[in-house]
Amino acid sequence: MKGVIFCLLALLVLFSSTNSVFADDVDDLLSKCEIAPNPKPSAMVYEYELSPETLMPGDVGVLTVTLKNMQDKPIEKDVDIKSDIKGTSGYTIDIDAETRFTMEAYIKEAHIVERAFEVENTYISAGVIGPNEKINLPFKITAPLKEGIYMLKFVADIEDMASKKSKGIHYSIPVVVSGTVNIVPQDVSENEVRLEVINEGLSDVTCVYVVAVVSNANATGIENPPERMYLGNIKSGESAIAAFEVNNEEMSRAVFKAVFKHGINEHESNQVCVIIPSSGEEREKRETILKEQSFSTPTPTHASSSGSTAPLRIPGFVAAIAFAGLFVVTLALARERRRGGTGEK
Repeated sequence: MKGVIFCLLALLVLFSSTNSVFADDVDDLLSKCEIAPNPKPSAMVYEYELSPETLMPGDVGVLTVTLKNMQDKPIEKDVDIKSDIKGTSGYTIDIDAETRFTMEAYIKEAHIVERAFEVENTYISAGVIGPNEKINLPFKITAPLKEGIYMLKFVADIEDMASKKSKGIHYSIPVVVSGTVNIVPQDVSENEVRLEVINEGLSDVTCVYVVAVVSNANATGIENPPERMYLGNIKSGESAIAAFEVNNEEMSRAVFKAVFKHGINEHESNQVCVIIPSSGEEREKRETILKEQSFSTPTPTHASSSGSTAPLRIPGFVAAIAFAGLFVVTLALARERRRGGTGEK
């Protein structure tokens, strides 16, 4: 707008030096001073970055939105006006000036519309972006527990340096919420358990451990290494093997799980229960113990049936003998009576 100021100053000089200037001459001069349209800053979303690149359900991440002033340089234009003023007895106006528009973009407010995500922060009076300059606006976000593809809406209000509103920014950012780590038994023997840890997510996981939780509290059955094994980092779609040496004389089953980090977030995988098979000697010992227990402990059903039969047979035999003895005694008494009767006669 400096060109307009120069024009007005020239007009004041002209008014002071002459008494007769027509209105159409002034309008014509002012129209020549309008060298450029009223410019407005042009800011837009240049790029964005999410860390981690994808989120697992419930993850906390950082979404950084980069704004850029697309005006690559200030607007400059030279003003060279030379005109004769009618009715001034030969007076001539000669103006040589330069107009410069810097086009700074003032970020009045910037935020992300909360829908399924939780957003921790917003920006008020975030700063000024000069021509061809950038500014980063990081947002702390928390993903929902349900997997899916979500669209986050970024909104920014832009003004020029004269506090006049410019074109605002409305930009949609896709965010993927998916993935986890699973642990699967691969090979189980009487001396070793091998587990496969699979990263089913779309980004890498770090600090992966496989933890053994044995049926007894002190975990004495896990030998080398004890209780946990470090696997390091596992890339997306890849897996790693964890092998545990076991002592099946001290344990019969164990529960395993994987713990890992995804960005700053700590997670646990599914748990898997593994049955440890017995060795040949151990099986023989257990079978011997079972046999001894079967011999020392009578079977309730058969014992009760055999026991009930014997008492029924023994009383019957004794009754038969008693009846036979009674019959013999009766016969003897009858003979004695007969003999006694004969002697009396």
